[in-house]
Amino acid sequence: MNFSGLPAREGPLTMGQANMVRCVRTDPPEHMNYRVVRTLPAGVAVEEAVRRLVARHESLRTTFHGDVQRVHGSGEIALGPEADHTVRFDLEHELPLRVGVSGDQVTLVTTHSAADAAGLAVLLADWDDIAVGKPLDPVTAPQPVDVALAETSPAGRKRAEAALRYWDGALTRVPRSTLTVSVDDTGHEWRLPRLRVRSAGAARALARISARTGVSASAAVLAAYAALSGLRGGLPLTAVLSISANRFRPDLRSYVGPLAQDALVPVPVSASFEEVLAGVRGAALGAYQNSRFDADALIAVMERVQRDRGVFFARDLVFNDMSGAGRTGRPATSGDEVRAVWLPEATLPCRTALWVNRLHGELDLTLWSDPRVLPRQDTLRLGEGIAKILIAAGDGNVCDISEISGIVPVERDDSWVFSDGQWISLPEVTRLATDACGIPASVDKDLVCRVETPLTPAELHTECLRLLPGRMAATTPRHYVVAGSEGSGR
Repeated sequence: MNFSGLPAREGPLTMGQANMVRCVRTDPPEHMNYRVVRTLPAGVAVEEAVRRLVARHESLRTTFHGDVQRVHGSGEIALGPEADHTVRFDLEHELPLRVGVSGDQVTLVTTHSAADAAGLAVLLADWDDIAVGKPLDPVTAPQPVDVALAETSPAGRKRAEAALRYWDGALTRVPRSTLTVSVDDTGHEWRLPRLRVRSAGAARALARISARTGVSASAAVLAAYAALSGLRGGLPLTAVLSISANRFRPDLRSYVGPLAQDALVPVPVSASFEEVLAGVRGAALGAYQNSRFDADALIAVMERVQRDRGVFFARDLVFNDMSGAGRTGRPATSGDEVRAVWLPEATLPCRTALWVNRLHGELDLTLWSDPRVLPRQDTLRLGEGIAKILIAAGDGNVCDISEISGIVPVERDDSWVFSDGQWISLPEVTRLATDACGIPASVDKDLVCRVETPLTPAELHTECLRLLPGRMAATTPRHYVVAGSEGSGR
């Protein structure tokens, strides 16, 4: 179907668009595309409804060309009996909306470069109103080109630079991995089991926790997730990558475009959940305030820190609060019981992830976990443990999160060392160094590598860094002694 006569514009990419355009072009389409099915009321003119939707939201008629976004005043939207979400969008030549109509069902497919989850909720609310003929209020949120112009202003650039400084500081102190085991992530398909956890009692407890501590319900759930994961990992500090919707300003609440970027939340681990909550309150605020950044610049920062520390950061703990999308429905629980059921596997490139579906009326969570890292029984303990900790904390301090959850630190033998705030496997570091130089190397508990090789320490360190991604129990050696010469790896 065609549309025409709309305003045409162009401008720079927003930081959220730049981040998502890269992902849409490289990640599996199943991860990056949205597919939503709606029932059509009788008599709906689908083409006219789609025209009204794309006229209202410029992100649905935007293509991307290098550093430029182009909003089209006329164009064509794919419309047919089906709308395929398994095929990658061609962001330069295809508008980011496909529509399928079959009987009284309409399928809408779009992608993360056009909207994040909160923006998708706005799109769907508008579609539902259009379908039933309800008048729409004028759009008050800025369009993506407007957001891009604000971000490239002097004030916007200053905020982005501050965000990079925040990330630089946080990355130098958080562990590269919380759930550290000797597995190789290279080529892993990331099909993860999912556990759905529900508890009305936990939702009631969250309200009391927020009133007592000033910590939001979302941050309290994040705190429980991080505290239990950090306890299992045996760490004093862990980090959660929270997918931030960045909708703190009122004018962005109904924005349709990608604003979601990672917020890096360092979380101190303690047996006392009250202490964890106190630490999360400030940590979450700082993280979310610094979650809009130039993705390319952040990659450069991350690569430098990884090189300096000799690490490769894992996406161990990912948090995504989607409760703002307004999920409702009848609660499955009523008291303090915790109900957990397994869902089919799905693909997601991380070790574990906690999706918050609902916070009020009933706590509704989905926990994704890589069974190589967190076996099903441990996933069950973690998922149920989050709800149990919150229920207990609703009435006051929880002094022993291990007793309530049943989670204990993973046992590690003498082949593991704790260095730079993280657990490291000496056999894995030795294997890394051996593979890097092609002959057997030795690495002691101080992470000093000794080997007879024609490579210089700097060359050997560079090769170790090249081979490091995927080896999540290893870091590079801290120091090299080779062929009579020495050099530092970090």
